[in-house]
This record gives sequence, C-alpha cells and structure tokens, in this order.
Amino acid sequence: MRAAALAALAACAACVRPSDQRALDDLGVGSARSSDADVQVAGGLAAVRALADHQLELWSQAPVLDLRISLLDTAAGDWTITIRNATTDAVLSAAGTAYAREPGERPTVARFRVPLSAGDHELHLAPPDADRLESFKVAAMADIQTALPVVHEVFAKINEVPDLRFVIGMGDLTERGYLDEYDLYERQLETLSIPFYTTIGNHELWSDPMRFLGRFGRANFQFQFKGVAFTFVDSGDAGLDPLVEEWLDGWLADARDLPHVFLTHMPPVDPFGLRYGSFRSTRDGRRLISRLVDGNVDLTLYGHIHTLVEYENGGIPAYISGGGGAAPMRFDGIDRHFLVVELAPAAGAPAPLGGGIAGVTVHRVD
Repeated sequence: MRAAALAALAACAACVRPSDQRALDDLGVGSARSSDADVQVAGGLAAVRALADHQLELWSQAPVLDLRISLLDTAAGDWTITIRNATTDAVLSAAGTAYAREPGERPTVARFRVPLSAGDHELHLAPPDADRLESFKVAAMADIQTALPVVHEVFAKINEVPDLRFVIGMGDLTERGYLDEYDLYERQLETLSIPFYTTIGNHELWSDPMRFLGRFGRANFQFQFKGVAFTFVDSGDAGLDPLVEEWLDGWLADARDLPHVFLTHMPPVDPFGLRYGSFRSTRDGRRLISRLVDGNVDLTLYGHIHTLVEYENGGIPAYISGGGGAAPMRFDGIDRHFLVVELAPAAGAPAPLGGGIAGVTVHRVD
C-alpha cells in the first residue's frame, strides 16, 4: 500500500513539474571535458559538438560568446575552433589578439586557428559592433513543423530583408522531434545567411528533448547584444518549470534597465480564449505576465497558435506569430510570414513602441 502511495506521489510530482528534467539538462549545455581539455561556455550559450585532437566545435545560441578553455601540456598547440550558427562578421579574440576567420566557409560558420598553450584561456567571440548602441533589426518566427521541407522559401524571404543581424525563434521547429527532422532543419539553415537562435516548443517534446539540447543548445537562456536583452524560455509543456522561473527572475533583474525582448512558445494567456493555445493554468500565465511587467520587459513574442495577432499583455506589446508554415489558420487570412523587429537602444533614438522598440513589421511569404 505504501509503495502504491509513493508511486502515486511520484506521478503527481511529474504532472506538476513535467519540464524539470529539461531545465536540469539545460545546466549541462556548454560544458565538455576530454582527457586533457576542459571547455566552459558562459551562460551555456553554445552546445559543444566536438572536443578532441585539438579540435573544438560549437553550435552558438547567441551572437556573443565567452569561452574558457583549460588545457594540459598534451593538448597545447594549434587548435581549430569552429563555431556554427555564428554572425557573419564574428571575430574571435584571446589575450588581446584577434584571429581571422579561415576562408571558404558559409557565412554562419566561423572557423579559426588559434595557438593555445597549457593552462587557462579566455576567448571572446563577437561582431566588432556588439557593444555599440545603435539601431538594428532582427527577424522572428515560429512553428515550422510539417513545413520543414519548404522552409527554405521562408529563409529566402528573410535573406531579402537588408541589414538583419539574426533570427529569433519561438519554437516548434519540427513535427515530432525526430532525428531526421533535425538533420533537415540544419540543412535548411544552410540557405539562411544569418544565424537562428531559438527555444523549443511542444512539438520538440514528442521525442527526447536532448536531441535538441545536445545539438543546438539550451532551451532557456538570455543574451545581450548592442544594448538589448533577449530572453528565451521553454514553455513547451504549457507552463514554466519553477527552476526556469528562478532563472527568469535573475534575467529580468539583469536586463531591468535595458530594452528587453522576451520569447517563449506558448502565450501565457490566449488573447481570444477560444483556441486552447495558452498556459495550462491561467493563474500561472497571469503570474508570468505580472513578472514581465515588473521586470520592465518591452516586447513579448509567442508562437504555438498558427496565426498572427498583435495585442498587449499587461500593457506590454505582444505578438503571436506562428507563420513558419505549419497548418496555417486560413480562416484568419494568415499564411506563412515572419516578423522584423527594429531595436533602438541608443538614448534619444525614436522608439514608437517604447522601451527601445522602434517597430515590428510583418513580412508575408504567401
């Protein structure tokens, strides 16, 4: 009887915290160790894909990376460091020396040859203007799913928009989180001329989420670029894990005085209330919105509902943009689309939406 009660309690706990293991798995992203080398990526902002034989390969989830590499004597020498999903103008520097990219790679693949001695090394990857406060633009999209075979058409339209720095994604890249879907997703990204930073959605949870985390990076993370904070959180289970809420509190505090864009897959509260397209608990959704309001967030971006809605939550400008191609809600007159977000972090720069957000425009693909 006692065993049955314990089993029931365990099952209940799993229902209350269905995403706790994913949150814990996030903590392991960005760390790797071999027999004579150790790599740590600050903030877990890159997945370590390979570490062996003087070779390091990362998949970046941010335009700026800080790495700590610790080597024993046997690992000293010239290292080839490859960073995939990097900005087109990223520069790698170490100990005051900037290293040129190796030629012949695609725009979002940055490869460097760096001499490293035994001991600890701090490396920094960033575009030259990463700290310069000036206007810039990013694209945003979600919900590719079954349209993976044709998402290159969306990427081609994104490529046509001048001066975009990167794409930010609100999840549902795949239909079932299968390995062949992730293979196709990565091949399709080869048609995109800028990097794609994204969290996950509920469709990535049909299979082991480590297929995403181990290959592409954390589902919960924050980075800052040109004076703007971007925060991504995993709401694939229609809510946030308590551990993620703790991280979010810290990220909100870190970005309190910056223009701040918040992204997650599911809207905390569906503005229409008819499509069951929000958090499983209305109370939890409202609590998150209150948290974002208190944290001075300036723009919220969501996916999950395959339509386009412009509204406000708690007075914060909000967009639902599920136009990546998955089963569009045609009765809304909406098909494939993406958003272009213009940021204006410099003091005195025009920001019609407030908080350093100069504007959000819709670009239709169909």
